[in-house]
Amino acid sequence: MGKKWIFPAMYLGAAAIILAGVMWYQNSKDFTTKPATPQAAPSEPSAPTQVAQGGNKEQPAVPVNADDGKLAWPAKSEATEKVMGYFDDASDKKDQEAALVQYDNSYWPNTGIAIAAKDKKAFEVTAAAAGKVVKSERDPMLGYQVEIEHKDGLSTVYASLEDAKVNVGDTVDRGAVLGMAGRNVFEKDFGIHLHFEVHKNGEAVAPEQYLSKADNMTQAK
Repeated sequence: MGKKWIFPAMYLGAAAIILAGVMWYQNSKDFTTKPATPQAAPSEPSAPTQVAQGGNKEQPAVPVNADDGKLAWPAKSEATEKVMGYFDDASDKKDQEAALVQYDNSYWPNTGIAIAAKDKKAFEVTAAAAGKVVKSERDPMLGYQVEIEHKDGLSTVYASLEDAKVNVGDTVDRGAVLGMAGRNVFEKDFGIHLHFEVHKNGEAVAPEQYLSKADNMTQAK
């Protein structure tokens, strides 16, 4: 929005005279100046994320973990499905609209993916890769959360858990049970589900970039 000018007209006139004098002086001295470097427009403030402290910035897809370089689907893939995808700034409008979480009369970009059982029942949530538990706590909005650190700046976050079966400092293997999927206040429309995030160097990235090809093909809609 434009700012209203509040200076008196006489001040503006004086400023114009001074500016003209400066321009005449520069021309008379035959100064050579470089064109001004255009300033980048300020970026729009990003909406808060469910778990990630950063925004939805894309990072180069260099999936690395302690196993085969890809993350495993964090549940039994044949019994679960993706019910909401990751909000990607580069996606088309239709995909972006499908990745918005409605809460308190507002819409929020999904910083991970939502996974639910095909029969709508509770299911075991498992570690996508081996690593060390760095967070295991209950959040009033998102239910129990577990975060696991892997190699090369990669970490995974599991939220909307009914309980947490691991503690901070635990070392877990790929496929270890972390807890049972539950409900949460923020994504209540999904019912019982898992909110799963992948972080690279502290930033939320698209989990699909890191999940194994077989799991992505199974969950593709």
